[in-house]
Amino acid sequence: MSARTALINPARSHHWQPAACPGQAPRHWRPWLKDEGSLTQRLTRAANGEFAVRVLSQRWSRPTADEARALGMRSRQVALIREVELLGKDGTPWVYARSVLPATTLTGRERRLRLIGSRSLGSLMFSDPSLSRSPLFAAALTDDHGQRYWARRSVFRLHAKPLLVCEVFLPAMEHVQYPL
Repeated sequence: MSARTALINPARSHHWQPAACPGQAPRHWRPWLKDEGSLTQRLTRAANGEFAVRVLSQRWSRPTADEARALGMRSRQVALIREVELLGKDGTPWVYARSVLPATTLTGRERRLRLIGSRSLGSLMFSDPSLSRSPLFAAALTDDHGQRYWARRSVFRLHAKPLLVCEVFLPAMEHVQYPL
């Protein structure tokens, strides 16, 4: 994990609020927090096609209590935890993303999600007609130095199997125009 994302811990329990009305969020972050479409597609447009995924880690582990609760998992169940940076122009990290894929989700057709490498999880999910998404929730996360980061998360379902995705917008995104 990079030093930058090691300071951010979206796995901690935070006060998640519906993203539809992220009142405290600065105006710049609101469209990013509320967008229900593919973040991969939005970032690719904002970066004029310069988009990549850097895998920081992918391992089997127990989700945090907060993540397990969001997914309706029992406390001892394991999940594939995937942490990546979504890179924009000049390979600059724009978003840190943490995905929690329960072992029970990664069966049948969804086994393919174990081996996506440096491909975007969103690019696979948003092309699947079985995809559904719970409402987005937003929170302000704070690192060990008091720096505030805006994040969003939601539970996706592929063929009714859940996975949780949390996306943290990094400081380099502060000047990135939201593409319409």
